[in-house]
Amino acid sequence: MAGRKQGSGSTVTDVIVPAARGHYERLVSLAADVRDDADDSVHQMRVSARRLRSLLGTYRDAFPPDATVTARSELRWLGSVLGKARDAEVLAARFCELIDAQPADLVVGSVHQRLVGTQEDLYRAAHADAVDELARPRYAALCALLEEVTSGREAAPVDLTLRSGLDKAYRQLRKAAKKVRALRHEDGADLGPALHRVRKRAKKLRYAAEAAAAAEPSAADLGSAAKALQSMLGDHQDGVLAREWIIDAVAQARIDDEDTFTYGLLYAAEEARAVRTTSELPRLVKAIKKAHRTLDLRT
Repeated sequence: MAGRKQGSGSTVTDVIVPAARGHYERLVSLAADVRDDADDSVHQMRVSARRLRSLLGTYRDAFPPDATVTARSELRWLGSVLGKARDAEVLAARFCELIDAQPADLVVGSVHQRLVGTQEDLYRAAHADAVDELARPRYAALCALLEEVTSGREAAPVDLTLRSGLDKAYRQLRKAAKKVRALRHEDGADLGPALHRVRKRAKKLRYAAEAAAAAEPSAADLGSAAKALQSMLGDHQDGVLAREWIIDAVAQARIDDEDTFTYGLLYAAEEARAVRTTSELPRLVKAIKKAHRTLDLRT
């Protein structure tokens, strides 16, 4: 049988296709929760879309080629629709936590409304837009397409194995991490794009490893290690966005002749947090290397 792992009976068709199907079914089931604005529903639906899109890319030869290209493009669209609401939701919570962590007598002016309130307003508007999109033909067409793509009717090539997908994702991550390491030795280098690339590669490896863990438990360790790196860099990216919003809020506060001291305090706290998180990069990459080395998938 195409794509079979010798000795275990597990194939890409046995493992990855059902995993993709599961993400599709979960995505569809979460639409009702998003419409009802259930807690964390936007986040969970976005994650399902990302997981599915990632598997369709890592193991693309296990799925219908033309339909898969279109499906991945449309899943990117859906992720962007949900992402607007999710980003605002994350920043509102982050700013609330950041402000609450400061001494009360150092929080002056309308800082809470300018930061937390603004993001809450943006969330409500973005959520309404997302609900509208879920009621339109484009989303219905995507669901119909995903029904076809994840049906399991496409035969996987013989040389497409669980291990090959994981190895390729791992190599891509290592290459991206080496680029960051090289940039750190360059004065004034902007690490932002390179770190973002590492995050995307870690996410790809994580989702593939978590799916493969259904057949090989040792892949779970690789998925956990990749998740740790992805989470760290996700926090870093949230911090980048937070600092941009703080700068915008300062500009508006000055126009309104308000005290801007607290904004400086918050900005400094975010900068310190960024330094702490990115210092973990070498250790987390090393943990992924170790988990990949001990991966018990022979084919």
